[in-house]
Amino acid sequence: MALPSLSMSQRIFGVSSLIAFALALIAHLAFSFDLIPVAWLAEGAEDQAERAETILYTSGFLCALLALVLRKFSATLALSLAIGLGALVGFEALAGPFVPVYTTIFAKDPVLGWRLRPRASDEWLGFDVDVNALGMRGDEPASGFNGSVLFLGDSVTFGAFLERDLQTIPAMSQAALKARGMNVQCLNGGVGGWSTWQEEAWLAEVGPDLKPDIVIINLVLNDATESILPPGGGVAAESFQLARSIDQSFYSRTTWARALRSLRRDLRGEELRDSAAKASALGVYELLRSPELPASRAAWSAHLLALGSLVSRVREIGAIPVLVAHPYTVQFEVPTLWWPQESYARWARDADVSFLNAAHAVSGLPSEASSYYHDGVHPNKEGAALIGRFIAAHLVEEGLLP
Repeated sequence: MALPSLSMSQRIFGVSSLIAFALALIAHLAFSFDLIPVAWLAEGAEDQAERAETILYTSGFLCALLALVLRKFSATLALSLAIGLGALVGFEALAGPFVPVYTTIFAKDPVLGWRLRPRASDEWLGFDVDVNALGMRGDEPASGFNGSVLFLGDSVTFGAFLERDLQTIPAMSQAALKARGMNVQCLNGGVGGWSTWQEEAWLAEVGPDLKPDIVIINLVLNDATESILPPGGGVAAESFQLARSIDQSFYSRTTWARALRSLRRDLRGEELRDSAAKASALGVYELLRSPELPASRAAWSAHLLALGSLVSRVREIGAIPVLVAHPYTVQFEVPTLWWPQESYARWARDADVSFLNAAHAVSGLPSEASSYYHDGVHPNKEGAALIGRFIAAHLVEEGLLP
C-alpha cells in the first residue's frame, strides 16, 4: 500500500528537523575536535556548547513531531514559524559559546556598591555558588554552637574558584575547630572585590544582629590598591563583579539577554572606561616592588587608616578582631617583597590586635607554595584547607574562643 504523500507544512517541519539535527552534530564535532579558535570563545564555552546541543536536538525532535501531526497545517504559517523560531532558537543555541556569561549572584547596593544577592544560586567564575538568606556564601547563623567567628574579606575569603561552599577558608576553619573538639560556627562574610571600607559598612549593618565572638579580617594586598573608592570619593570604574552581572530572571539566563547586555556595554563604552581605569590604577605588583613611590605610600597609609576604622567597628560590636594577611605567590619567589606582612605585624602589635601571616600555612612544605593556589592569590582547595587549619590552631592556641 502506498504511503500518504506529505503536505507542504509537513515537509517544512521535516526539513527544519533535519537542519536542527545537522547543526547539533556539527556543533558536537566542532567542540570535540577543537575546530574553533579559543580566542573566539567566551568563558564557560564548553558548558554553553553542551547546552546548544541540547537545544538543537530538542528542537529537532519537536519539529519531527510537528511534521507527523500537523498534516493540514497552513504551509504559509508553517514556513513563518520555521523561519522565526529557527532564527530565535538558532541564535540562542549557536551563539551561546561566543557570548560572555553573566551571573546573578551579585546585586547593586547604594552604599556598598554591590553585595551578594540573598538566596541566589548561580555560577561564578565557572563554579556553582549558593548564597544564603543573609547574603553570605555557606551556612546561615544557627543555634547550638558555643561561639561564632565571622570572616570578612574579598574573593579569597569568599572562595573564588572553589567548587563547593565547604571548601572555603571559613568552612575549613570550622571543620578544623570541630576536629579539635570546638563547637564553633564560622560564617563566610567574604564578597569578591570588596575593600576594607565595604567590609566595615556591611559589618555595621549586620554585626549587631550576628553578634560574632571573633571577627577575622582577611587582608589581601589589592585592598590597598583597589580602584573602587568609597561613597564621596568617586568611582573609578564599575566593579569586576557588576560588570559581569545581570538581573535575576528566567530571561537573564538566555543567550539573547547576555548578548544584549554585552552590546549595551560596548555601545556605552564601558569596557573602554574600565580598561582605562585599570591602566591608571596602582597595581599590586607596583606596590610590592616600589613601596617608596608617592602613590604606594599614599595607598598604604590610606589602607591602614581604613583598617584601623574597621578594627574599631569590630570592637564596638563586642567582638575580638583578628588579622590574617594573605600573600601573593610572587612573594614566595622574591624574599624582598614581604614588607607588607611585616608592616601589618607592626601595626597589629601597636593596635593590640592578634595577627597571623597566612603564608606560613603553606611555606616549608614538600610542595612549592604556589601549588596550593589556583592563581597568584586565590588558594585552591588544598591551600584553603591548610589555611583553615592554620587559623583554627591560632584561635585555639591564643585562647581567643569562648
